This record gives sequence, structure tokens and C-alpha cells, in this order.
Amino acid sequence: MIQNGYLSRHCPICGSKPPAKPEISSEVPAETKDFESLVPYWNGLFKDKVFFSYYRCETCGLLYTPTFFTGPQLAQLYAQMPPNMDVVPLDSLERTQRGYFDMLKSAAPLQGGFIEVGPDVGLFTRNCVKDGRFDQYWLFEPNRDVESALSSTMGAAKFHIIHDMFGFSQVPDGAASVAVMVHVMDHLLDPVATLRELRGKLAPGGNVMLVTHDESSLLRRAIGWKWPAFCLQHPEIYNLKTMRKLFEIAGYDVVKQAKTVNYFPIAFLLKQLLWALGLKVNSVPSFGQVAVGLKLGNMLTIATPKRAASND
Repeated sequence: MIQNGYLSRHCPICGSKPPAKPEISSEVPAETKDFESLVPYWNGLFKDKVFFSYYRCETCGLLYTPTFFTGPQLAQLYAQMPPNMDVVPLDSLERTQRGYFDMLKSAAPLQGGFIEVGPDVGLFTRNCVKDGRFDQYWLFEPNRDVESALSSTMGAAKFHIIHDMFGFSQVPDGAASVAVMVHVMDHLLDPVATLRELRGKLAPGGNVMLVTHDESSLLRRAIGWKWPAFCLQHPEIYNLKTMRKLFEIAGYDVVKQAKTVNYFPIAFLLKQLLWALGLKVNSVPSFGQVAVGLKLGNMLTIATPKRAASND
């Protein structure tokens, strides 16, 4: 339903109506502003925070926004979004993605077909090509500007770059043994439908790996509504329990969950802290771009389709 120019929705996991009062809101809630005035707040971490109010579902516990952008509004916003790696240096991103890969390696055989939704330039996929035994890759990446970089990452591997973010029809049923989404699920308006469709593309015993923000994390509890993941790009944010609930409703069994280590330059962390405290500095000492690994606010979940699950 469209109200006041925005989408009005129930809980995207269980369908329950939102409660009466929000749990988390910015000082100026996004739902009180018109669309054009929100466009400048879409890109970048270090800006005044404006986001749609988050409500806690009283049935399943999901933290989500009952009011959010419509599909056409999201298409306009994502079309003018810069590359995903502008804020954190490449070497820190590579170390973080390697950690995700090592967790997948410990839980799933790295062979057969591989799906990744939102690979960007292929930082995660590069590990699969180098240390996995996958025989074919389906890479769903709508940003055509990164196609050259992503293609060069794949080397001699057999791969398909598909610019429709969720054009799963191009993957034969049962063709993939592993599907990966790194910081994609937090952006989806209908996560259950996406996981159900993806389920049909997995071979028996296949695995889905998701990396998402964790709204129960220490950092989120420490800085409250100023936590960076509360932003215009995230219509819902999960914790370990609600992620399990999502997979259960979509027809999966969770086989592994863990808090993840992310690598950040000290200067980046210092700037985030100062902004969270209300000190809006534009630059801080570089500290030689020294990076530290911390379990601050992300989690990883691996799940496999239930044996009795049918495609809904």
C-alpha cells in the first residue's frame, strides 16, 4: 500500500501488523520528509542521520520499517549510488571478505555451481575462484560500471554476470551448491520470497550464506540510534534469532551462525566514534592506515533447505 508517497507494509517475515510505537527513530524521522529532501541523505556514512523509524514486530521480533521507499524510488536512489568501496580501504575489505570465505569453507564443500548476489568487484568471489572447486558461477550484479573489474577477477572460470539483481530464472533448478549474499539481505523488501526462489536453484544439501548487520551487537547497544546500520538503505535489520526465523519461514535449517570479524582502519573507527558522539569532524589522523579486526556489528549465517520443503 502506498501512503504519503511511501510504501506502507507489515512485517516482512511473518506478516504481522506493526505495533503502535517505534523502537528506534532518528531526530527527524524520514517518514516526515518528502522523497526529494531525502535524496541527499542516501549516500555516505558521515552525514546527519535521517532514516525511517524502526518498529519491533510483536510476533517474530524483527526490527523493520513499516514505512519505506517504493520500488521506483529505490531504483532512482540506487542508480546514483557510488561504488561500494569508497569508505574503507581495499586491503581491509579483502581481509574481511577472506574471513567470510574461511567460515564458508569450514561448513560447506566448495564445488558444483556458485551463486553470488551483489558481488560488486568480486572480493568474496576471488577467494572462491582461487581456493574453491566450483565449476560454474552465476553473479547477479546490477552495477554495470564494475563489470570489467568483476570479469577480470574470474580468470579462466566459467561465469555469467547477470545485471538483473534477482534474475534467478537464468540459473537452472538445482544447479548451485552454494549461494552467497554479503550485506544484501538487509536491503530487501521481501526477503522471504527471495530465499524461497533461491531455494529452488540449490542442489540437495546446498547452502546459503548470508552476512548481515546484527542489531543486537555491542556497538549498536553502545551508540543506540546513531549506529551506522540504521540508515535509509535498510528496511529491516536482523539479529541471530530473527535471522533463524527468516530462514525457518523460507524453508531452511540453519547450520551455522557466528559473529564476524571486520577489519577497519583506526582512523575510520575514530571518525565513526566522534560522529556518534556528535563531533562532526571531517578528517582525523591517518595512523598510517593501520587496521584492526573487531567483532563490532555483523553476523554470518549458513543454512540449507529443509528436505521436506517445497517451493512455495
